[in-house]
Amino acid sequence: MTAQATQTAQTSDFGAAAFFDVDGTLVWRDFQRMKKRTGESVNAATEIKPSAGVADAFRRMRERSNATFICTGRPMPFVMPSLLALEPTGIVAAAGAFVSVGDTVVRNVYLPRDLVEETAARFAEARLDATFESDTRSVELHPTGAPVRFAGSLAARDAQELGAYLDGSTAMPAVRIQKICTNGVAFEALEPVLPFMREHYTVCDLQGGCFEFSLKGVDKGSGIAAALDFIGHGRAQTFAFGDSENDLSMAGAVETFVAMGNALPSVKAAADYVTLSAADDGVPAGLAHFGLI
Repeated sequence: MTAQATQTAQTSDFGAAAFFDVDGTLVWRDFQRMKKRTGESVNAATEIKPSAGVADAFRRMRERSNATFICTGRPMPFVMPSLLALEPTGIVAAAGAFVSVGDTVVRNVYLPRDLVEETAARFAEARLDATFESDTRSVELHPTGAPVRFAGSLAARDAQELGAYLDGSTAMPAVRIQKICTNGVAFEALEPVLPFMREHYTVCDLQGGCFEFSLKGVDKGSGIAAALDFIGHGRAQTFAFGDSENDLSMAGAVETFVAMGNALPSVKAAADYVTLSAADDGVPAGLAHFGLI
């Protein structure tokens, strides 16, 4: 199911347009260290804070009338205030399922309910914990009995409990799911559900023991296309920066794809240019390399 703005700008007011992943790109993340920590501490506001160099780069991009977009797998509730403080032109969130430009929601795609319920049933049967992510509030499915990882998440022990959140109530609106992630689950442990997931979803390694499942055809690349169409911007002078597998779809949606120095080998192989690590302000360095700041 899709909600999409009908308004489209006819002519872009921007020079270049650049799209930036968050974790491992705008913000340095030590993925090996993250594996040993709780989800809440990993996602704390103090952790998700772009450097002064990144903030300055966004400011200089605006001064040159270049468009800047946060382009993340994070659902909107996890797009922290520290990221919004960069004052981006727009946001591509939930790995392309949600797109906004300014205050206008350009795209909002939800998983079909029957697919959500079947997916939850399969994860519960395999006793695999997963986070069902929404543009309002996520539902954490924990058949293992583990506590929720992220503050504000709803908890479900089985598919039936998760389904109740999809129904909603007088006390709480229905939750509509956009994608699914696992945290701290080894890839080998996902084997019981992988055939089904690969049939219906794109499976991506986000590093740090996190795997993402997005509806096929809905990815960062399609989100970028929706954003560019809305602002009336062609493919020329478009850039994307990323480090993980869910960033690969950006490569075909822009003119120039930039991999971070800390990116996975497959991401570097797909890149037109490899910049410095996020730990060394690779985003400002890459923007400077292309004369954008």
